Amino acid sequence: MRRALTATVAAAALAVPAGNAAAAALAQGKPKAKPKRRVVTVTKRVAGGEAYAGRWGPLQVTLVVKKTTTIVGAHRTVKRAIVGLDVPVYPDHTDRSVFINQQALPLLEQEALRAHYSPNVDLISGATDTSMAFVESLQSALLKAKSI
Repeated sequence: MRRALTATVAAAALAVPAGNAAAAALAQGKPKAKPKRRVVTVTKRVAGGEAYAGRWGPLQVTLVVKKTTTIVGAHRTVKRAIVGLDVPVYPDHTDRSVFINQQALPLLEQEALRAHYSPNVDLISGATDTSMAFVESLQSALLKAKSI
C-alpha cells in the first residue's frame, strides 16, 4: 500500500510540470490579437497666397485637402488628396477680364485637379497673366497643404 501511494504521489508530481508545459505550448500556438486599426480623416481648406496677374489684379487659389491617417499598432500611414479647388479672388474689374476669366479659370481648375500635387499646369492662350498668377498661387497652396 505504501509503495502504491508513493508511486501515485511521484507520478502526480511528475505530471504537474508536464501539464504546465503542455498548457504553455498550447498558449504559444494561439494567434495573438491583431492590433486595432484606427482611421482618422480630416478635410481642410488651404488658401494660397495672392498672386498678381500683371496689371489686372490679384488672384488666389483655395484647395480642399482630405488627409487620411491610418494607424495600426505603431505603424502610421498618411495620405493626402486634393478633393476640390476654388478661385475666390480673381481679376474682374473690366468686362474683358471677366470674360477671359470665365473661360480660363474652369480649364485651369481642371488641369490642377488632374495634376494633383504638382503645379505643372498648362497655360491658357489669351489668359497668360491669369494663368501665371494661378500657377503661383497654386504652388503656394500646395506647399501649405503638404504641412497639414
